[in-house]
Formats: sequence, C-alpha cells, structure tokens
Amino acid sequence: MGERRRAMLLMATFAVLWAAIDALEGILLQRYSLYQVLWGRFAVHLAVMLAVWGWRQPRLLWATRRPLFQFARSSLMLGMGISWIGGLQSGMDSTTLLCVFWLSPLLILLLSWMFWRERITAVFSIATLCAACGAFALHPPGQLATVSLLAWPLAMALCFSLYVVMTRSLRTEGTTSNLFYAALGVVLALTPAMPGLWVMPEPLDVLVFCVIGGLGLVALYALERMVAAAPVSVSAPFAYLQIVATAAIASMAGQESQYSTRRLFVGLLLIVGAALYLWLRESRLSVPAATTARTAQ
Repeated sequence: MGERRRAMLLMATFAVLWAAIDALEGILLQRYSLYQVLWGRFAVHLAVMLAVWGWRQPRLLWATRRPLFQFARSSLMLGMGISWIGGLQSGMDSTTLLCVFWLSPLLILLLSWMFWRERITAVFSIATLCAACGAFALHPPGQLATVSLLAWPLAMALCFSLYVVMTRSLRTEGTTSNLFYAALGVVLALTPAMPGLWVMPEPLDVLVFCVIGGLGLVALYALERMVAAAPVSVSAPFAYLQIVATAAIASMAGQESQYSTRRLFVGLLLIVGAALYLWLRESRLSVPAATTARTAQ
C-alpha cells in the first residue's frame, strides 16, 4: 500500500473512532458536564501512557524540542469543546453548529497550502467540495439571532483544522511525546475547575470513561501516523466519513434518523462517493508508478 493510500485509510480510521467517541460521550453528557467528560477522557489517555511508558522509558513521554508548540496544539482540543458549549449556550442548534464546523476539511486544505505550500490538485479540491455538500445536506443551517454567533462554530472548525496542520509540523518529534502532550495540556487546563464541576461517576460510567479514553488515544495515534505518511491535503476529504460512521452507529443503536430518506441518501452518497473515487484513483495511479519502479530496477 502506498503512503498516500495509507494516509487516507488512517484518516478514515480516525473518523470512525471519532464517531464512536462522540456516541459514547453523548451517553455521559446526560449526567456530567462536557468539561468533566473531556477531563476524564484525557486523564485516562494520560494514565494509559504512564502505565505503558512511565515506568520503563519515561523520557519518551516528555522529551520534545518544542514544548510551547505542543501545549499550543493541545489547547486546540479544549478550544473545540469550549466553542461547542459556547455555541449551544448562545442559542445555536447543534445542526447549525455542525453545518459550519464541517468547513474544517476545506480549511485543512487552505491551511496546508498556506503553511506547508502543499500542492492542492483540482481533483482533491472538487472531491472535498462534493463531500462538504454532502455534510451540508445532512446539517442544513438554521436561523441565527445574529451573524456574530457564527464565531463559535467557526472557532471550532479552525481549532480542529489547526490541530491537524500543527500535528503535521510535529511529525519529526516522537509520536509518544506528541500523544502525551496532546492530553497533558487539556488535563492541566481543566484540573483547577474540576472541584466545582465534579460529579462522582457511577461504576458503569467509569468503564465508559475508560473506553472513551482508550479510543481517543488510538484515534490520535492514527492521526499522528496519518500526517507522517503523506501531506494532510491528501487525507482531508476522508474526515467527512465521520458523518457516515455516526449515521451507521445511530442506525445500529436503533435510533430514529433525524434526516429524511432523500437527504440521508444524497448526503451519504456525496461523502462516500468522493472518498471512494479518491481511493480508487490513487490505486490506479500507484499501479503505473510501481511498474515504472520495477522496470527501472
């Protein structure tokens, strides 16, 4: 498998895990604040890393040449949560928030061009736009009391996009330390607020917290490997598969779809079609390249 296809597959893996995490967090948010859920998720993330590496090779956890950059990137994870809460508390509905948030893969293309001078081909731009249309079909915007409210979902989209691009900047650092600082920044920022927000988890909820933390660690590992495999513009359109995974999880859980059949069909067709086209196109392009390499040998 070529590096570009590996990056696509890793982003798809991240998207599916992201959907699973969101579904499990939805269970916890019925009883706990989002801040406690975020703190618990990343606390488990840290605990797993300390248990695996802390007693054998602790230096792998904290060794980095760019600590300030690491903490700045970690703050974007918290920024996403704050933006989501701020948008909901200001009166925006979740569909409108998601409609704007799903500009993020397009922002990844723009930021990767600005900071990394990645060459964005017309094929990837068009495929990403098609997938974005699918996302907007499933999350149509509602009415806004004021345009200024768009600052919340735009901030959320920018936080995610910058996180991906900044992760690309850290690909020369150790993956272990990148994952460690990604969680450490969130835990340090939220710990002072926990005494006032803390609700003692029930035993079953502790298990859900542990599962979310473990899945979150694996998801961020997939993202780390993705940016190391290929330019982020290659895999950006595959982030939209999170919407497909969310719809599949809701269907398996027996939840009634919030979308009409036509809207669901059009949205998923555009997203899956764009991802499948890019995957098959990359497969076709890799065959001549491999043949040329063997001929040259």
